[in-house]
Amino acid sequence: MRCSEEQAEQRIDAMCQIIRHRGPDDQGTWLGSSEDGNAALGMRRLAIIDLAGSHQPIFNEDQSMLIVFNGEIYNYQELQLTLKTRGHQFRTDGDTETILHAYEEFGDDCVNHLRGMFTFAIWDRKRQRLFAARDRFGKKPFNYYWDGKQFIFGSEIKSILEAEIPREIEPTALDEFLVYRYVPTPLTLFKNVMKLPAAHSLVYEQGQVRTQRYWDLPFVESCNDDEATAIERATALLEEAVRIRLMSEVPLGAFLSGGLDSSVIVGMMSRMMSQPVKTFSIGFEEDSFNELPHARKIAQHFGTDHHEFFVKYDLVSILPQLVWDYDEPFADSSLLPTYYVSKLASEHVTVALTGDGGDEVFGGYEQYRREYQIYHMPAPVRIALAQAGRLLPNNVRGKQRLQTWRSDYGTRSLEALMLLPDVPRQDMYTSDFMRQVGQHHPRDRHMKIYNSVKNWDPTARMQYVDAMTYLPDDILVKVDKASMFNSLETRAPLLDHKLAEYVASLRPSLRVNNGHFNEGHGKYLLTKVATGLLPPAILERPKRGFAVPLSHWFRNDMSSYAHDILSSSTARERGIFAPAFLDRLLATDGSSTLRNHSNVLWSLLCLELWFQIYIDTPGRSLTSDGSSLRPTVKSILP
Repeated sequence: MRCSEEQAEQRIDAMCQIIRHRGPDDQGTWLGSSEDGNAALGMRRLAIIDLAGSHQPIFNEDQSMLIVFNGEIYNYQELQLTLKTRGHQFRTDGDTETILHAYEEFGDDCVNHLRGMFTFAIWDRKRQRLFAARDRFGKKPFNYYWDGKQFIFGSEIKSILEAEIPREIEPTALDEFLVYRYVPTPLTLFKNVMKLPAAHSLVYEQGQVRTQRYWDLPFVESCNDDEATAIERATALLEEAVRIRLMSEVPLGAFLSGGLDSSVIVGMMSRMMSQPVKTFSIGFEEDSFNELPHARKIAQHFGTDHHEFFVKYDLVSILPQLVWDYDEPFADSSLLPTYYVSKLASEHVTVALTGDGGDEVFGGYEQYRREYQIYHMPAPVRIALAQAGRLLPNNVRGKQRLQTWRSDYGTRSLEALMLLPDVPRQDMYTSDFMRQVGQHHPRDRHMKIYNSVKNWDPTARMQYVDAMTYLPDDILVKVDKASMFNSLETRAPLLDHKLAEYVASLRPSLRVNNGHFNEGHGKYLLTKVATGLLPPAILERPKRGFAVPLSHWFRNDMSSYAHDILSSSTARERGIFAPAFLDRLLATDGSSTLRNHSNVLWSLLCLELWFQIYIDTPGRSLTSDGSSLRPTVKSILP
């Protein structure tokens, strides 16, 4: 799409302004001429390193290349020294310019020299070539629009929408959302808008777009270290991962849940920092979901500067704003406490370390233990138990799980995580929408990954699939959106790629102790690393996720709010869900025969609010204060 220079300048400015929350400290734009292929780059900056310099975009010495970058490169100083010995000259003392010179020196292979979290885009003016890349685990987002004519990219989809692209729905992405509760990469809910997968680079050149994986994490035994050596090496690598993530010229702290992962990080930080670590925790009024007492014990143990916040029920006021923030329907309910802990932390620090990645790297999820035991169960016993499950009454706990034991490994694992495993798609969708997605099978994407590593140990398979799917598409999206909306940078030492590569190379028994998880949780190796650092009470306490009391909340006005939204004529006339399915869902408050009733209600509520905000009012941007939302979904930020 051709436009005047003034229009182009206004458009790139609008794309930057809509994500001002991601970078409140600075804005930089560059508009190329026709000789530059009508390219344009823009950037919002959250200043962490080289505060006075590193204004973006940054050019190389002869102005033939320029870069925009989001993230942190922890080894940039060593890399900078190497590049200087090879003749490169630097004008700044930050990591952004280092990436650009690394690209000049190493070409597309520059990504393999970077240790950190990043997305960046380099425009080569002479070759009219764009090279972009996303970090190994997908901590930082990269979305792009490509219709064969225009290539537009941004950290958030809302920024791309400011370029006035068509807001058309991708039906297969919606179909997948209703399986996973998030839209899996590379799809988005907008047609022709894609996510660049983690550990991938992208090249736009001569009117063509191509992507390529540059790194993988095979959980395959290739290291013969014994347990004592593994503990020693893992400890050293984790200490290094924490130490390099303390690099900052702005205030720094940590999220603290009181669980193993975040507690280990805080413990190591406390040994390395000269001042008390600033820690931030969130609790709920519902005692069974409140973990503040555990967090307080860790805070007291390490003498941290501790801050707490109780999440009170106010979803009706905050949910529309969060739906806008996440760009796509996102039904992981722990986005709420993640938002609040980010908001709390942002009032005191600009950078926060987290415990994200511990479960995926060290094998901590409950289903890893369960699947390990099922896998080693004699086939006749497994089949007999599955048949017994069919005979149990429908309301007996564990019936569904037993029935899945007849399934193959990948199917069983997916069904345990699915939102609506017991509802046939033809019963859920209208006939018209079913025609649009009938040939699409939303589980195929994950099953392809499962089957690609079918010869691996069962725990290794699950860890690999989670690292390729759930981690980048749910966990890291949740944290990135919630933190950056509050202009807070988060760093995850447990997802340091050198640490992860080492742990993945060990025999599985060192991660999960032959499937016999200790009484507290999995992560056998990480528990051993933490022994002597953390109090025994933390090492032994059962694993708890960042759980949210959805069922409690749906017993009050949240239920009537959801019913009002989902039963409205606007929602029913979208032509997606069969009226009978909606009637069944809304008929009762929690006594529905639908499995995961509260989760289903929550997911469909998030989806409908997304339609109202992003589709029903196209072209009306929502600023960070919520001022452009229609009154029916007006947000009140705390």
